[in-house]
Amino acid sequence: MFLFVLILLIPTFCQSNFDKKEFHWKLPLGSASHESKADELLKINVAGETLFTTNSTLTYIPNTKLSLFRLWPRDEKGHLFFDFPPNLFKDFLSQLRRWSIRNNRSDDIRFEPPSWKVKDEFNEMIIALGFEKYQRIPPTQCIKYKLIDDFYYRADVTPNESYETNKTNKVSGWTRFVDQAGTIIIDYVPTGRNFRPCGYSWVFGWFFGVYPTRLYSTTIGKICYYGPQNAVPCDRTANGTISVTHCGDYFVFDIQITDNHPTICTIDRPMPS
Repeated sequence: MFLFVLILLIPTFCQSNFDKKEFHWKLPLGSASHESKADELLKINVAGETLFTTNSTLTYIPNTKLSLFRLWPRDEKGHLFFDFPPNLFKDFLSQLRRWSIRNNRSDDIRFEPPSWKVKDEFNEMIIALGFEKYQRIPPTQCIKYKLIDDFYYRADVTPNESYETNKTNKVSGWTRFVDQAGTIIIDYVPTGRNFRPCGYSWVFGWFFGVYPTRLYSTTIGKICYYGPQNAVPCDRTANGTISVTHCGDYFVFDIQITDNHPTICTIDRPMPS
């Protein structure tokens, strides 16, 4: 009789202890049923390339599509799958990780594309991840500017003293040079005997400064004028400050109005990578 009661009690006792215990099965990192913790390491699949990140990085900025990463598709191994260019995604993830380390959730933070050449593709990815308000927005001068396509601004144009010389005033304010007018203002002192560029014989302007290399950044320099009456560069009363903004595949220039109407000289040059 005692043996019969013992046999009945053993399954009940085992079941009771089984119910009190929690069992955590080893599921793939990043899988849908894997229980995440803040600093848990996640393995993700980005267009076929395996990357590692943490749950805290992906969820650092809340209310984004990325922070709801459990809704994203999975690969055959159960890992998160993101269909974006791996290099762009890694650059994005690196910036997000830096912000999480600095504990910066300011609305002023902006994602920077690794190069202006991929800015459109990078911004498309940012929007798809739900970070549209954190993308870099073009400054006003990259949208609103005057277009100049006059070939007489070019440094290699045949001199023509009868041509109208009041050309700097025409390009005052934010200006972009296109087509026949070249793409940039020369950034060197032209040399050579009887050098008379830009379709005018005596006075021409060149940029004394450094062109910006980062997307949407602006540098400030001087417009210098050189003529036979004064052989010292940047030593004329007409010299003025100029701002140059990198707008991706072109520059825009903010040139001051001058009193004695000198000429700006331009050339063709590829944008810096």
